Amino acid sequence: MEVPQTFHASIVLNVHREAVFLKRTLLSLDAAHAVARADGLVIELVAVLDRSDDATRAVLAGHDLSGYGHVEVLEVDNGSLGLSRNDGIAKARGEFILTADADDLVSTNFLKETIRAAHRAGPDCLLFPEYLFAFGASYHIWAYRDLATVTPLAFIDMHPFISRVCGHRQIFDNLPFADVPLSSGYAYEDWHFNSRAAAAGFDMSIVPGTILFYRQRPGSLLKQSDSGSTRQIPPSPLFDPKTYIEICAPYYDVVADAPGARKPGDPPSRSVVTRADVVKEINSANAIEPLIAMPHFDYCPIGSNSLHDLSAGVAYYDLCQAIGDTLFDEVFLLPFMARGGAEKYFLELLDAMYASDPLTNMLLIFGENCSGPSWEDRVPPNATILDLGSLCSKLSLDQRCLLTLKLLQSRTPNARIHMRDSAFVGHFLKSFGRLARDFNCIYYHFSETYQTRNGEKFIYHSPLGLITDNFDAFSMIVCDSMTMINSDRRRIGFCEEKWQCLYAPVSGPAVAIPRMPDASRHILWASRLDSEKRPELLPLIARRLERQLPSAHIHVHGGTVFSGFQVSQLEGLKNLTFHGAYNGFDSLPTNNYSILMYTSYFDGIPNTILEAMSHGLAVVAPDIGGIPEVVIDGETGLLLPNLEDSEAMAEAYVRALLRLHRDPSLIESFSEAALALIERQHSYRTHRARVAELFGLAPHHAMSPPISVVPEALCYG
Repeated sequence: MEVPQTFHASIVLNVHREAVFLKRTLLSLDAAHAVARADGLVIELVAVLDRSDDATRAVLAGHDLSGYGHVEVLEVDNGSLGLSRNDGIAKARGEFILTADADDLVSTNFLKETIRAAHRAGPDCLLFPEYLFAFGASYHIWAYRDLATVTPLAFIDMHPFISRVCGHRQIFDNLPFADVPLSSGYAYEDWHFNSRAAAAGFDMSIVPGTILFYRQRPGSLLKQSDSGSTRQIPPSPLFDPKTYIEICAPYYDVVADAPGARKPGDPPSRSVVTRADVVKEINSANAIEPLIAMPHFDYCPIGSNSLHDLSAGVAYYDLCQAIGDTLFDEVFLLPFMARGGAEKYFLELLDAMYASDPLTNMLLIFGENCSGPSWEDRVPPNATILDLGSLCSKLSLDQRCLLTLKLLQSRTPNARIHMRDSAFVGHFLKSFGRLARDFNCIYYHFSETYQTRNGEKFIYHSPLGLITDNFDAFSMIVCDSMTMINSDRRRIGFCEEKWQCLYAPVSGPAVAIPRMPDASRHILWASRLDSEKRPELLPLIARRLERQLPSAHIHVHGGTVFSGFQVSQLEGLKNLTFHGAYNGFDSLPTNNYSILMYTSYFDGIPNTILEAMSHGLAVVAPDIGGIPEVVIDGETGLLLPNLEDSEAMAEAYVRALLRLHRDPSLIESFSEAALALIERQHSYRTHRARVAELFGLAPHHAMSPPISVVPEALCYG
């Protein structure tokens, strides 16, 4: 018999190694095909066997397929659902394409109603079944609503539709399925396909009364995708900001103002399982597959794609409006821009990059909440800030990381991604570290967190595990001290060149400024009043000083960012004054002091110490982290043993302060040596040359500290 040139539709059936399930799928298609053929529809079956086995081939060969208008069997070696669908579609001659898989069943009206609906909808619409009845390992019912109800905003964090799709073949010719190997970290070629269709402006409708009976089994391709990937689709044009705004604009106002960021929809009713037409279809399927039985659906979960919270989609729309079409060259993933030493470190790096190339586009994404004052107003003019803690305050950290991924995929194709050790970055890498290989990632960390239990100190938090898990994704690991680098290198043992040191720069007077006559009696403490900075030592030190050096007075400047310390502990001390938060180290009356007393449980190289040294203060600090690289005991300051016992540690500070009181010449000699070290190791000239070396930038002639307006907000240390 001569094969017609075209058919009303072609079923493209993807087959792998489903021998034990395939017969029931074919019987279900036979029942649906009989209804469609009786309505005058001529349908082609294209079976695509991708790395199949003999048992599966035998089932297909032994089944009577003579009722179809034409049957095409393809053997392919793709190992890819998407590529195999494309091969089948290329061979198909139907006006419309219906995708199918070798372990599912359909309602008897499925083919007839879907093809007729496709003809009515025209060539610019994709069609999906109204219901999915999951069976097998688990049972649930899912009701689908059309794209106008669900809105394209849903695509950001869920697949609002399914792989069982029908559309004009021209759609599939223009939008072939992607090859999505699990090794890439991505998955779900159907979600990806449908998102691209939405981006191209195609409509998506539901065929009333049709049912997909969706088999749930442990070894299915979906289960493999869930467990073997990041559960994310490859980059899609839908999430390009310009496209996303254009496609989602008709829905944004309605959804953004709705309670729970949810467009009013049509929630499914459990009464669906009592509808005569649905009962009939379940019983018809039961005759083929006994696992599909009415009692299983009486009390199973029921849901709908129209009930999804669209908050993430709305938030991404807001972010897209904020950045527009800009492509970024340097991206920084930071927790926030609080007024602290680590934040100042990155501000200096941003300034150095800006000085080298003012036309570089920088994007700063802050992923965590920060209620205290910030240094956002000090970023260079070529930097765009997306503060997710403010713009997406109601979103979880998971959702913020997802939006960050979408932004990186759409707006930073050739950018360097600078990542600061933080909860935000840690969560991002835990979720999407496998995808970080697609970017040029630079990781920054400065210290490890220590705690004490039963008198023994141990490392409570270290990024070493994260570095290990994402080692290949990091082109560089930047630390602010050689101490941290040497510690990492000792424990990793190879690729030592991946670690690079970038010391923080600091500005200050070239020589020690004149002190007030009584400056030696006034001791400065300036930092965050958070537990990691060990502020509980301050009242212990003050009480001892009152007994042993009554003329001394401690001046405490700082505020809390992470809390953990009650400022009330500083009250009632005659020789201690708490001044509150401060507006940067330069705002402090440093000529009133000769000594900086620094306390902390753990640290890198604290910016406060560098600034104090640049102002000619003698520094008393503990032997922790990278501090010994700048506070060289007896040369640039006094370095104290790091004692866990607070009473003993307080006594060590008092002894050091008494030593400086008894020999004031030490203050002068420490000051001179510290200034020389700062000029040699931490000057702006040295810093900018190092930044240029690390990042391949051309250093410009301007080597002086950046000029910035002192902000109104207070500094938390």
